[in-house]
Amino acid sequence: MKTKFNKMNEIKIVFVMALITLLSFNVNAQENQNDETKIINFKPTIKINGRIQYDYEFLNRAEEDEGLNENEFRRVHFSATGNVAKRLKYKIETDFAHGQLGFRDVYLKYTTDKIGNFIVGSYTEPTSLNMVTSSKYISFNERAMLISLQNFRWGSGLHYENFGLFDGKITFQMALTNNGLNDEGFVDHSLEDGMNFVARTTTTILKDKEKNQIVHLGLNYDSRPYKDLKFRPENHLGDKYQYVFIDGEHRNSIGVELASTFGPLSIQGEFKSQNIDAPNKSYIMQSYYAYASYFITGEHRPYKHASFGRVKPKKDIDNNGFGAVEVLARYSNMNASKDVVDDNLGLPEDINNISLGLNWYLNAHARLMYNYVITDDGNDTLGNLNQHLLRVQIDF
Repeated sequence: MKTKFNKMNEIKIVFVMALITLLSFNVNAQENQNDETKIINFKPTIKINGRIQYDYEFLNRAEEDEGLNENEFRRVHFSATGNVAKRLKYKIETDFAHGQLGFRDVYLKYTTDKIGNFIVGSYTEPTSLNMVTSSKYISFNERAMLISLQNFRWGSGLHYENFGLFDGKITFQMALTNNGLNDEGFVDHSLEDGMNFVARTTTTILKDKEKNQIVHLGLNYDSRPYKDLKFRPENHLGDKYQYVFIDGEHRNSIGVELASTFGPLSIQGEFKSQNIDAPNKSYIMQSYYAYASYFITGEHRPYKHASFGRVKPKKDIDNNGFGAVEVLARYSNMNASKDVVDDNLGLPEDINNISLGLNWYLNAHARLMYNYVITDDGNDTLGNLNQHLLRVQIDF
């Protein structure tokens, strides 16, 4: 048996034992309560949800006469959520974009009041603030390049979350997931290569609900089997960069998060460093971003469970209002170490993006988005990549 598999197997055993211990604690606590019981005839519930994001992208290199002009359904999600028991929740969410069926949230969740929630199935891996914030609520059309150091937003396996530690001042999430493809039902035929282990903890050093002020700090870590790194510079239809790490065996990432809201002003940034282990060297990929947004109509980005949520206009179009208008700017970077560049000739050492954006929230469930992105990847022959990204989005 491979050494790396043994290490991941040990992590898996510790993870499962921790979950069993916590679950046993909760069960024992319930058994020690008053013996008087009340029969509950619970009827399963269901709620239907959906999401449509329709995009146009116009991409052009500064020194090229022709570019890429395309449109797509970026996301077409359909889901059902509900309870099958008082503490047993479920969700089945699929994406139909590009005419293909892909799993997203597909899980069963056992909830407790004091020791957190236990999830089995496909669920968001808690690897960064930008990643755990739903695409319904992210400020830009595409998340920052930093999230590319993760395979995919969702992982299938065992998950745990607790947003109420120390009276809600600390949150903790962790996951042990497989590497299967989402469009194949997360089937994994290579468990001997190891699994993904993810952990994240956050705190709010300032939280004033009345003034809509928060300051969020977070730390995350993940350990994964080797995989080539493929990503786009914050568009979804352009060409990908692909970095190969010769004889790479394992990846370890650590990241820090900082975000704050002061009424209509929001500031957010993250840094993540990933080491790819090989027999004779350790490759390093680092990424960071920082952005600021401001609601000129006075709204704010709501914060809950260590992420940001739905913006609600003060006066939407159904109430003789204009909705909410948000202006935003972001800078992001991806950097490769010398060993990475030496083994990937022709690929950039640094990739930098400058993004400007405008969001118009017609109401809490519909918005129009525009991003202008300039990507500098050091290509003197073709010049910078200029990107105009447009989106119409609704969810229900």
